[in-house]
Amino acid sequence: MKRTAVLVSFALAMALGCVPTLNPVYTEKDLSFDPALVGHWTQTDASATWTFTKSGEKEYELVYTDDRGRSGRFAARLANGGGVRLLDLYPVKEDVQSNEFYKFHLMPIHTAYLVRQTSPHPQLAGFDLKWLDTYLTQHPDALANSMHNGQRLITASTDDVQAFLLEHQDQFKGSFDLVPVEN
Repeated sequence: MKRTAVLVSFALAMALGCVPTLNPVYTEKDLSFDPALVGHWTQTDASATWTFTKSGEKEYELVYTDDRGRSGRFAARLANGGGVRLLDLYPVKEDVQSNEFYKFHLMPIHTAYLVRQTSPHPQLAGFDLKWLDTYLTQHPDALANSMHNGQRLITASTDDVQAFLLEHQDQFKGSFDLVPVEN
């Protein structure tokens, strides 16, 4: 299950343009809770569902289910900073039946979206990953990163990731709406 959550996380990151990073995009002081995010949502242009439940004072649990019915669980946090809100997703450790050596080799990552609105329904925006790849190729010292299986992974500190995303927030594009799932 943990491997599935990690694979869903990478697939989600690439498909929806969320920034894959080793470190979160928030510090504790940045966190907030918006009850409008809680609910069972579907993407307007896809059959994937996003179910947010409250799991702590300033934390959500997200169950993301793709169009083939495969689910992954994430800890989700809403961060406010520099006039923008970011949604940070991190895969929840699943109880897998494998040895510790195998589990050691699975590395969960954080992913980030821009939150354009939460009410009357959530609207998220992904980052232009092609722009990011080109920019970091041309400016290799702009943000610590490395390549993994042909995909760029941000390895910078939380403060550096926040500063970079705020400076380049115009690169959050491709907004998508989450609308309530009708029973």
